[in-house]
Amino acid sequence: HPKIILSADPTVILPPAPPQVIDGFMEQLGLEPKEKYIGFTLRPWPGFEEKAAIFGAAADYAYETYGLTPVFLPIEPRLDVGAARHALRHMKESTPRHLLEDTGGSDHTIGLLSRMQVVVSMRLHALIFAAGQGIPLVGVVYDPKVSSFLRYIGQELFVDLDALTEEGLKELIDQAAVQAGRPEAQAEAVRRLQDMERRNVDVARRLMEH
Repeated sequence: HPKIILSADPTVILPPAPPQVIDGFMEQLGLEPKEKYIGFTLRPWPGFEEKAAIFGAAADYAYETYGLTPVFLPIEPRLDVGAARHALRHMKESTPRHLLEDTGGSDHTIGLLSRMQVVVSMRLHALIFAAGQGIPLVGVVYDPKVSSFLRYIGQELFVDLDALTEEGLKELIDQAAVQAGRPEAQAEAVRRLQDMERRNVDVARRLMEH
């Protein structure tokens, strides 16, 4: 009868690089630090290519409706950059966009995600990194671990990849954009994550004491 304890992925407490470092990194990547962005982190998965046009339309919508410039960020560049290119092909030429092929180390990646107003992601670690910075999230679920994480931290804006529609994704972005204006709600999610992660330290301490 082992004792089972639910805690958080230790990456939730990884810090971003200092603000001035992120400013400089963004400028190197062609991003204006003071501009408003929506981040997309996509990955190849069976059925993704049939849905790629939906992500492109959603990126157009976020810019046209909220003035959020789409930024496509990879977590696993070898896979994610190709997926992003599929979505980019379906965007309007008039919509500005940025495709990042490398986001540097974890501190730079977290720093970049912290500068997004909203993050739309299939990648669990992009959601974890952004959640730790209090960024409103929209999850596209290809595996139950994504929905389980979002539900546990009280972020209910997600949809299964198989059920993804253009109107549905736009509605989720609308709700996330509203959350972006309520930082106190996001702060509660951050506190919950940090409390969960502290269990790792508590358990490790108890084990060492024995």
